[in-house]
Amino acid sequence: MHMLCYLLLAAGVSGSSDSVLVEFTQPGCHACVTMEPVVGQLQREGVAIRRVDAARESHLVQRYRVTSFPTYLVLSGGREIARLQGTQPIQTLRQALANRQGQRIRDTGARNVKPEVPQTPLSAVAASPVSQAIPGEAMPSVDLAQAVERAQAATVRIRVREQGAVGVATGTIIDTHGEEALVLTCGHVFRDSQGKAPIEVELFIQGQIHTVPGQLIDYEAKTRDIALVSIKPGFPVQPVPVISKDQLPTSGTAAFSFGCDRGADPTRRDTRITAVNKYNQHLGASNLEIAGAPTIGRSGGGLFDHQGRIVGVCNAADFEDDIGIYAGPGTIQWQLDRVNLASLYQPRAAVAAATPRSNVPAPPTRLAAVTSPAASAPAAQIASNQEVIVILRDKNRPDNPTKIKTFDQPTPDMLKLLGLTR
Repeated sequence: MHMLCYLLLAAGVSGSSDSVLVEFTQPGCHACVTMEPVVGQLQREGVAIRRVDAARESHLVQRYRVTSFPTYLVLSGGREIARLQGTQPIQTLRQALANRQGQRIRDTGARNVKPEVPQTPLSAVAASPVSQAIPGEAMPSVDLAQAVERAQAATVRIRVREQGAVGVATGTIIDTHGEEALVLTCGHVFRDSQGKAPIEVELFIQGQIHTVPGQLIDYEAKTRDIALVSIKPGFPVQPVPVISKDQLPTSGTAAFSFGCDRGADPTRRDTRITAVNKYNQHLGASNLEIAGAPTIGRSGGGLFDHQGRIVGVCNAADFEDDIGIYAGPGTIQWQLDRVNLASLYQPRAAVAAATPRSNVPAPPTRLAAVTSPAASAPAAQIASNQEVIVILRDKNRPDNPTKIKTFDQPTPDMLKLLGLTR
């Protein structure tokens, strides 16, 4: 199982290429047997390899018009960039896998995530049409096309710069408070730097890229592989909703994902959920398995249901069985609980019941996100209608859990002391 965040390395540093090698074989093929040591060596070097047995996956043979065996396809960015037929020297395959821009890409994920139950090879899954509703569910209240558009607008690219290299991943904006926006992503992109490297977040606005600094709020990179990054976009952004605790996805649910393949601009992939909580059951980690292995660079990208709610975060890919592994709703909830933001996934009825009625309703604000209009309001009004959340984190130990203190009824003197009122 391969983690999907990658590093763009300086020229001359070795590593596996950004491409996927697809090997087409068939039973009784002596040349295919001859190539097994070569393909095995490439796999040990970190090359992403997808083996296709023509007897079991004839639809792929037809799709790629393969007529002889073995045949080797090099796919990059979803496009075929090389095709080799018959036995090949290992150096020829290495050259075909080389990145055309002269850079090399290596997988930063060292752990090998193994399933707790045997895997069954998946049959091909046709791309879900945008107009198709989830089987067995009521027609979503939000049009799917709008859900896709909203998810795409909330998808960002994350760059972590360390020691001359750039780690690249994907993230999703899930919350906003005043000037601040909260990005949900994977944890392993921060593992090597232990959360201390500079973070850049790129937003895609009307065909333009807007780059802002990011601040790591919290992350866990060993078992749950999840993280939160705070940004200040400088303009309004619309977050995607987090699926509520009472509406969890099931196996067979249609879904779509967004991610930055090899650091490119975000693209959408249609898929379906094929298993729920199948992996690392002894750890109690929530995860989703989907049809279709994500490409390197999609790590941290969101998985969305057809109502546009984020249900998972991309962690890893199994190119052999053509599946993807995503942190599931339980893991997202676990991360939000750590920073006192359970309200983002609580059912609406529960949130409404817990929210006191007021003649002048106002959304809660974080201390870091208070805007200037609030500062000009009367202190007594702010104190009665809003809450203050203080985030305390040790800058020298960013991997430690964030400490948060909530003041449900801040006094006028407290707001004045914090500079939030005159």
